[in-house]
Amino acid sequence: MTRGSERITQFIEEGNIVEIACSDNQKSFFRNRFPELILYVNLPNNHIQIESGKGLFFKLGLRAFEFRSNWKKEKSWLKEHLESNYYDLIYSDNRYGFYHPNVHSVLLTHQLTLPGPRFLLALPQLVLNSNLRNFNEIEIPDFKNAPKLSGNLSHLKDTFHATFIGPLSQVKPIHTSTKKQLLLILSGPEPQRSRFAKDILEETSQLGFHLVVAGESNVKSTNSNVTQLGYCNARQLEQLMNESSHIVCRSGYSTLMELATVQKKALLIPTSGQYEQEYLAKYWAEQFNFPTANEHEISTKDFVNYLNDTTHFERRQ
Repeated sequence: MTRGSERITQFIEEGNIVEIACSDNQKSFFRNRFPELILYVNLPNNHIQIESGKGLFFKLGLRAFEFRSNWKKEKSWLKEHLESNYYDLIYSDNRYGFYHPNVHSVLLTHQLTLPGPRFLLALPQLVLNSNLRNFNEIEIPDFKNAPKLSGNLSHLKDTFHATFIGPLSQVKPIHTSTKKQLLLILSGPEPQRSRFAKDILEETSQLGFHLVVAGESNVKSTNSNVTQLGYCNARQLEQLMNESSHIVCRSGYSTLMELATVQKKALLIPTSGQYEQEYLAKYWAEQFNFPTANEHEISTKDFVNYLNDTTHFERRQ
C-alpha cells in the first residue's frame, strides 16, 4: 500500500484526477492518507502469502486457488465499474486481475519471479507470467543495476514491457538529531502483528534501552522504557526512522525500501513461513550486511549484538 500511495501522490502532483479502489482491510490507510479522494471499497483482500514448511504442495495449491479467485473478482468489479466510469489509466498495485483490455493498464510489482522451490513453482510461475502479459506496462520499484533491493524477485525471465522506476518510499532522509532508542515497526496482518510485538517487548524488557513501538497491536506494556504510539502517519514514521539509533522490523519489501531511503540498518525478523520475507532477509544479510533473527528463536542476545552495531545501510554498485 505504501509504495502504491507514493505513485498516487506523484499522479496528483502531475495534475491528474485520481480515484482509489481497495479492499476493506486497506480502507483506513487510504482514508488517512488521501481523505480528499473518492474511495471504492469493493476489492478482495490481496494479502496472500506463499508459506513454507510442511504440506507445501497443498499450501501452494490453496494459494493458487485464492489468487485466481481474487483475480476473477477484481476483473469482474472493474468490468462492471467501467460501464459507467471512464479512465485514461488503470494503475494496479500488485493486483494481477486489475486491468482492462480497452484501458491502458500498468502493474506495480517487484515480484516477477516467485520465491521458493523451483520444482514446485514451475506451474505457478507460468500462471504468473500469463497474468503479467495482460498489462501494457510493468513498473518495478527497484534499481535496474545490481545490487538490486529485491534480489532475484525482480529478475526478468520473460519478455515484458517492464521499467525499473527506482524504490518508492513514504519516508525521506531528514536532518535531525539521533536519539538512543530502538524503534519497533509493526506491519502485516493480525494475529501475527500482535504476537510479534509481544515477543519483542519481552526480549527487550531487560535491556535498559528505550523502545518506541510504531504500529497498532493488541499488546499493552506498563514498562516505563516503552512508548507505544499506535498508528503513525508517513511524516511521523519519517521522523522516527530518521531519529532512532536502531530499528527492528519485518523484512517486507516496502519497509526495506524505506530503510534504504533513510540509509538505516535494522534488525530484520521475517515472518516465519513467508517465503518472500525469508528470502529478502537472507538476501539483505548477505548483500547489505543486515542482522537477522528467527522469530521463534530470537533472544535478548540478538538485540545486544545489534545495539552494539553502529554501521549504516550502504549500497555499492
